Amino acid sequence: MASNLTELLGAPYENLIEAQVDKSPSEMVISNNGGETYYIVTPEVFESNLKQQGFEIVVPAGE
Repeated sequence: MASNLTELLGAPYENLIEAQVDKSPSEMVISNNGGETYYIVTPEVFESNLKQQGFEIVVPAGE
């Protein structure tokens, strides 16, 4: 499961601004540790896999 989670999340970002700059309008930025690490994912991946694991949306898709 851990390797699957790593594949879903991709590269971590320590800086929210860098994650915001790198994401596309169809992606969102999420975090699960109080904003220490950010990840860029699609809304579909978030809803189907990551929401249940405690991840929260920091920057919604479209922004």
